[in-house]
Amino acid sequence: MNYPGLDLSKSTWVVIATVSPPEDMVLESLIQSFGIPVRLINESIGSVFGLTIGPLGQVKVAVPEAYAEEAKQLMQAELEKPELEKPEF
Repeated sequence: MNYPGLDLSKSTWVVIATVSPPEDMVLESLIQSFGIPVRLINESIGSVFGLTIGPLGQVKVAVPEAYAEEAKQLMQAELEKPELEKPEF
């Protein structure tokens, strides 16, 4: 994906959240859907052993510094959304 005016190779990346799977993929999709580049950083040894909890299972969500505040606001807005009502059967 191309980000006009932003050289990702020279950008400073900022960790905006540390989460566990599958929340990492949800946040990645949310942030990317707004056109913000995102990287998921995890401990490779954790994924080798299939760890999804604890320090070795955690995933850091990082964005370029220029997008950090916007990405944090998106995550906060998502957390504040009311849950969908479950249908009654």
